[in-house]
Amino acid sequence: MDHKLEIFVTTAEQKSFTRAAELLHMTPSAISLSIKALEKKLGVRLFDRNNKYVQLTEAGQVSYAQAKEILLKYDQLKIALMELEPSAAMPLSIGAAYTFGEYFLPGIIYAFNKRHPNITPTVTIHNSKTIIEQTHKQELDIGFIVEGDIGNPDIDIELFTEEEMVIIARPNHPIIRNSQVDRRLLEAETWIIREPGSGTRDVTDKLFAQLGIAPKKVMSFGSSQTIKESVALGLGISYLSESTVKSETKTGSIGAITLADFPNKSRFHYITHRASFHTQAAQLFLDFLDSYVLDEKVSVHTKKGVAEL
Repeated sequence: MDHKLEIFVTTAEQKSFTRAAELLHMTPSAISLSIKALEKKLGVRLFDRNNKYVQLTEAGQVSYAQAKEILLKYDQLKIALMELEPSAAMPLSIGAAYTFGEYFLPGIIYAFNKRHPNITPTVTIHNSKTIIEQTHKQELDIGFIVEGDIGNPDIDIELFTEEEMVIIARPNHPIIRNSQVDRRLLEAETWIIREPGSGTRDVTDKLFAQLGIAPKKVMSFGSSQTIKESVALGLGISYLSESTVKSETKTGSIGAITLADFPNKSRFHYITHRASFHTQAAQLFLDFLDSYVLDEKVSVHTKKGVAEL
């Protein structure tokens, strides 16, 4: 493989010679020389560049798409040759949304590793939007996301599991203690919710629409763990999937309820690129998922109605 292609693709994605040099452990001048050599070889200018930015030319955009495909094919060749040797370690690239990656994926990988110890997973954790983008770019063999409205015809999607969403608050909070939930109290509360792009955020926005409320006090955090800790301290309330709060409800640091009239579920899907070459490791993992059974769920909440105004 021509190393210049890797340098070119990295520079195009980072939009900076300096950042590309840091990632590739090279100097910016070496990056520049490599790009110039590639431009001379191809007979086109690949970048418009000045002191402020590096931007692909029209020829650069065409070259980038083809170079990405060449690098992908090269990686697939290496994996195919590796699979000829059964004892060789086989890589597997998995991406997961934060909720799934933190609370479900470790157990899945543990069980899979016991069956296929020669497969070495590399795990990337981001929000669902980013996992979808990385799967579309074929940077991941498989991705796990929350909710399933991806709007991308290049991606295959399968439902893996689903579970109830719960409103959480400190155990002595009126939402937890009272027999019914006051809609006005919900709207007046400080809500600590996930960031845009998160599947959990989408379900939370759906709840607000169902209740017809528009909370004025909203904090957005990028981690369910941070949200739980903030709720336990009394900073506000939140809406998370049941498994994420199992430990805290058992210890009593957090109370959890579901709204009987608004039973929302958090749906977890796995996704793959439709046109992607599936390595043996990826296919084995997909086959494993078809037969994998999650631990039996234990309800950690009580159902309550919403008081009419």
